[in-house]
Parts: sequence; structure tokens; C-alpha cells
Amino acid sequence: MALSLLFHSGTPETGIAVPESVFTDLNLDQVLDKVCEGWDENVRSLYSSFPPCKEDEDYRRAIYEDVRNDSVYSALFNYHAGIKSRLEYASKIDNAYELVQKRVWFLRVIYTYVSSLEALDAELKKAAPKSEGIKAFSSFLSSYISDEYFKKLSSDATSLWKELCDFHVVLTYDRGQFTLTDGTAPGAYEKFLRELFPDQKRVFDNPFTDTEYYSDLEAEIVRLFTRKNKQFFKKLEAFCNKYPSVENSELSVIETEMVYYLAYAAFERKMKREGFEMCMPSVSSDKLSAEKLYDIALAIANSELGKKVVPNALMLSGDESFFVLTGPNQGGKTTYGRSLGQLIWLSKMGFSVPADKADVPYFTDLCTHFSVEESAQSGRGKLMDELERLKPIMDESKDGAFVVINELFTTAANYDATEMGQRVLRKLISKKCKGIYVTHIGELTGTGDGVVSLIADVDENNNQTFEIRRSMPVDVNTVNKLVLKYRLTYDQLKERFS
Repeated sequence: MALSLLFHSGTPETGIAVPESVFTDLNLDQVLDKVCEGWDENVRSLYSSFPPCKEDEDYRRAIYEDVRNDSVYSALFNYHAGIKSRLEYASKIDNAYELVQKRVWFLRVIYTYVSSLEALDAELKKAAPKSEGIKAFSSFLSSYISDEYFKKLSSDATSLWKELCDFHVVLTYDRGQFTLTDGTAPGAYEKFLRELFPDQKRVFDNPFTDTEYYSDLEAEIVRLFTRKNKQFFKKLEAFCNKYPSVENSELSVIETEMVYYLAYAAFERKMKREGFEMCMPSVSSDKLSAEKLYDIALAIANSELGKKVVPNALMLSGDESFFVLTGPNQGGKTTYGRSLGQLIWLSKMGFSVPADKADVPYFTDLCTHFSVEESAQSGRGKLMDELERLKPIMDESKDGAFVVINELFTTAANYDATEMGQRVLRKLISKKCKGIYVTHIGELTGTGDGVVSLIADVDENNNQTFEIRRSMPVDVNTVNKLVLKYRLTYDQLKERFS
């Protein structure tokens, strides 16, 4: 059976592609900028699709719970650092000047390979992982390094590397000639260079362990050293011929896949250091809930500005299917909708979520539709653009998906927007979808069974609190009272500005 940390079957599969609009609508592109910062350039592609089935989501979630553990994280992180070093050393082979130098760099690649695998094996055994995926990898690794071929490779590489590191030479300059002898001397090479070449700022770059480039003097040192240690370099030549390549295809897959977890785990650790709580969601029921849920993209931006975010609660249970969220502009409605979408995306990817506690059932897909500016290129107008983008969600989205809709039909008349919005909600509810509809149309809360009304709250002075709570939208009579209270009728405004 093949080995994979992303797919339960062990065979790389095609996941469910996440539309680019989901990343931009939910500001997940900004989150991924932070997650992938400082990691390999190909890491981002690992987050472009959902696991193909619930089994794979559960598989990844269990693995990530292991990776959140300090000991497992440390073991994988150290191994990944070894991979980076190995790639760096391998890149020097092509740039090295002489064959002997290429062979030494190759030895260092192999030594790093075997030593990092042996260290990973020991650390994983000590960490005692619980997930099926990490345990399978640990078992594979133990078997792999116990193989006679690997043990011989490790023994040969370690022996040669130790022998090379034990060499010490003394360089003497006398009457225009350099002499190389075994042993140690009290003087430093840099001081030696300064005395001989006072006008040049030079430091010693060991051509075997520091750099593939060196000066003419260092090139001569390499030649002298090679002639004085012919037996060692014959053994090195035999080693390179015996082990031309040691790459293992299954390990290569794991090395790529582990970064999927490591990059996000490093990101989570950073968020926690900055005071943002994150938790692993429970997936044991049909209830969708969260305590102190926040928009993680906003949290990233606010942390850089020294600002706080306002967390909110979430609860959909029983026959409840859709939130309809209304309230004043700039009251946190879109932020709340985004936080729900981020909650679903992160849970489907198998990661921790931005909340103190969360319960997230399985959703077949995640769909979003956010209001955008009218397209001058299409010439169709904003309403037609919205309908075109809505069509795939209505026709092609899977039953049981989670849908986030933000300010749909804003250019339509209120009656038309209400009628179309209700049809959208009824269609999605009939497909057993759940989600949130952020809107300025309070009438949508009366769509029917399964719809829960939320409002963006204000305080007694009518200031936004950015808190979202269950409540019916403010009715017309209440609005009229507020208009009269604050002298905002047409005649009053006309009088004040005349």
C-alpha cells in the first residue's frame, strides 16, 4: 500500500478544486499569504483543493491534531530543516570546481539524509503519535532504516564524514612557498591571511563544508590536501560509485505533504503568541456552533495595527438551515459572514479554527457569492453579473454544501430583491445546504422554516458594537421612531442644511 499524509487510501487523488472566488470572498488569500510566508514556493498549491471525501477530511484532521503536539511538530520541523539543507548541499555539487569537491558535497548530502531520517525515527517513536497517518509513516520509517541497504549506507556515510571532519591541517608560508602538514596550530587562518595580504579582506571558506567557491590559494590547499590523503579520497570515490542515488519515492511524497501541516501549525503558533485562540473543531454531530469565533484575516490585519477583533457566537441546530443577517452598514455583517466561511474552509482542510470552541459537521462543499462592483467589460450590469455568478451555486453545488452569500441583488427594487432572495434560500434549503445570507432586506427573514434571523447589534446610543445576535430585524415603526428622535426626516434635514 502506498503512503500518503493527505489521502487515506495512500494514493494521491484529485481533490475538490476550491474556486478562486472563495479565497478572495473570504479573504483566505490573505490568510494563505501568512501561512505560506517563509516556506517553499509550491506549498500554496497544497491548499487549492478540498479533500475528496469525508474520510480524507477526518484523516487529515487526526494528523493535524498530532502535528499540533510539540514533540511531533518538532520532529517533523527538524526533518524539514534537514531536507532544506540537503537541497542546498546538492545545489553546490553542480557549481563545485573539481571532482573531488563534488564528491565531498555528495557525501554531505547523503550524511544529512541518513542522519535526519534516523533522528526523525527516534523522535517520532518518543512522541507516540495517535493518528493513523503519522503512525503509518513512523512504522514505514522504522522499517526503511532497518533495511540492510540503508544501514550499510548510513554506516559508510557516517564513517567517511567523521573521518573528513577529523582532519586538521597546518598551513605554513616560508620564502614564497606554502607547506601543508597534518596537525593543529595556535594561529587562525584569517589572521594568517591578514598578515600575508594586508590589503585584502579575506576569510577562510572551507571548500568542503562552507562553499563551492574558493580562491586560488584555497584551490591549492585542496590539491595538497587531496594528495596527502589519497586513501580517504579513494574510499570516497568508491562510496559515490556505490550509492549514485538514494531517493525513495514514498519518502519524497511524504516530504512534500508534511509541509501542508507544518506551515499551518507554525502559523497557528504565531497567532497564539499574539493572543488569538484557536481550537480543533468537534465533528461528532449535525450541530454547527462556535464560541468566540472571529475573522482570522481581520485578526492578522488588526494584530499588525495593534487592534483587537470582536468575537461572536454561532449556533445552527435541529431544522435550522440558514442565517439571514441584517443590520446597519459597517456593523460587522460581512466580517461575520466571512468568519463562518473561514470556519468551514479550515475545518474541511483538517485544521484548527479561529474560535475557543467549535462543532462543525461535514459539508460536501463551500460556495460563496459576494457583491462586486459592476463590470464595465461585460456591459451586462451588476444584476446580470450577479445572476451569472449565482447560477453554478444554484445548479451545480452539491447537496449538503455550506453557502455564504453577501449583499445579493442590491441594485434590484426591494420587492424584486426580496422575491429573488427568497427563491434562492428555498432552493438551497431544498438541497439540504446550510449557510448565511448577509443582506439589507429584512423581509428575507420571513422566507420560511429553517431560516434564523440575526442582526448586527448597536448600543443605546446607536453605535455599532460589531456583535451579532439572534433577533428579528428592526421593523419600520422602530426605524421611524429613530428617524424622528434624531431629527432625520426629509424636512428636518432640508431645514438644517438650508
